[in-house]
Amino acid sequence: MAYETLQTIIGTAIVDPKFRHSLLEKEPEALRAFELTPEEKEALASIQADTLQGFARELHRWISLHSRAQETRVLAGIPSIAY
Repeated sequence: MAYETLQTIIGTAIVDPKFRHSLLEKEPEALRAFELTPEEKEALASIQADTLQGFARELHRWISLHSRAQETRVLAGIPSIAY
């Protein structure tokens, strides 16, 4: 599973202070423009961070854990869930 949309969110937050503020304050409209899976929405909603650096750190941790779990399922022959 690729995480381009999540990377785009972080990139947008780096260059757009208003978006960054909306993202960190969990304003509902912040993520409306992005096509996210339910799992990604849940991950973003669960992040508790006051800074973009902290937000990115938590998101990176989620991606790393999720990627490893996905690799394990593939190696075990368990089909991926399509969103």
